[in-house]
Amino acid sequence: MSAPKVDLLVEKAVMLSTDSDDDASISELRGLAQGDESSLEQAIQASLALPLGLAARHRAIELLARARYEDPSLPSPRL
Repeated sequence: MSAPKVDLLVEKAVMLSTDSDDDASISELRGLAQGDESSLEQAIQASLALPLGLAARHRAIELLARARYEDPSLPSPRL
């Protein structure tokens, strides 16, 4: 439960929110979290208050939530 780690996850999620490769973005966030689900959870909560547009904030939260809750051993869903 490290504040610098949470800040780094939030910052990285915002930067990756414009990337079109979800799998790579989620993998990068998982790597930064190093299995720390609490930090991912806190990063999701912190992202709710970001002073960004709704779409950018939504995308950052989506990536963090997928990094936290999706099973990495399953293929990602294709829309």
